[in-house]
Amino acid sequence: MKKVFCLHILFIVIISCSNQNTDLIFNLVKIDLSGDLAEKNFEASGLAWYKDYLIILPQFPHKWDKQYDGAIYFISQKRILSYLNGEDKNPIIGEKIHFIANNLDEIGKRNGSGYEAITFINDTLYVSIESVNDNLPSSFIVKGIIDFTKRQIILDKSTQFEIKSQTNIHNMGEETILNYNNFVYAIHEANGQNINKEPFATKLNKNFLFSEKIKMPNIDFRITDATNVDSIGKFYALNYYYPGEFLKLKPNIKNKDIAIEQILELQIINNQIIRTDKTPIKISNLNAKNGRNWEGIVRLNNGFLIITDMFPETIMAYYKSSNNSFAKLNIEIK
Repeated sequence: MKKVFCLHILFIVIISCSNQNTDLIFNLVKIDLSGDLAEKNFEASGLAWYKDYLIILPQFPHKWDKQYDGAIYFISQKRILSYLNGEDKNPIIGEKIHFIANNLDEIGKRNGSGYEAITFINDTLYVSIESVNDNLPSSFIVKGIIDFTKRQIILDKSTQFEIKSQTNIHNMGEETILNYNNFVYAIHEANGQNINKEPFATKLNKNFLFSEKIKMPNIDFRITDATNVDSIGKFYALNYYYPGEFLKLKPNIKNKDIAIEQILELQIINNQIIRTDKTPIKISNLNAKNGRNWEGIVRLNNGFLIITDMFPETIMAYYKSSNNSFAKLNIEIK
């Protein structure tokens, strides 16, 4: 039996209606989705803001539209805020942007390959495509243009910049890209001390005519996406430990059998990336042994919008800091 309580609160506990470890924890507000975005196999792999629109990148855009080379999706910030403040609690449907990626099938559709991250500098976008060839992973950073009036994105195959995996671990590539001061930064997924002694991020200028490796801190578990960068170089990254990857990633951890989901604050400073002394934001539910694979993050007001891939299902949520409350929140208990 389902009971719904409306409470005026600053903090929130959500217990979901599923038995698949989808329960959300303290300070996380689940956002109901509909249409393609609600499908478990949507496999969201990155979020980014384009103006006032949230861009949702699926790992395999070609699966979601028969026209061109597929589709990615967007939701207006206004619609998200209307959901969160209770004005419109109907499930949110994402709208399509046509995806044109001529002659990129060889790297984007190989077995084990896929689109992993996206970032925008004005109307120019950059995507990271993880590509596996003969079991060796590489990532290709590719430039493109968005024409929002026509609802289309066109990638430029001539701008491919290949970054070979610095760990050679299967399915571990440049999972995160972001931009700062007109440079694009690609961050590797696996940076733990026991598998990657001297991790680096790849710094590119806008036209890929310049590149360099810059120092990256050792961080256990996986880095799966990051927010935009603020004026002093700070940004936030998703950091996820799945117990099934203990032997693969060899993290320094006390309890290898419990998942960890957290958000880390990092900073680009003195031509390197450092981890700040800010305490990680824990978003784990300790009752969910395997956790949730959060793959996309953006800032919204004083909090974050985050989204999972298909594990355990597609979940979009808002992390609300204590000084960023909405007047009325629904807690649903089954």
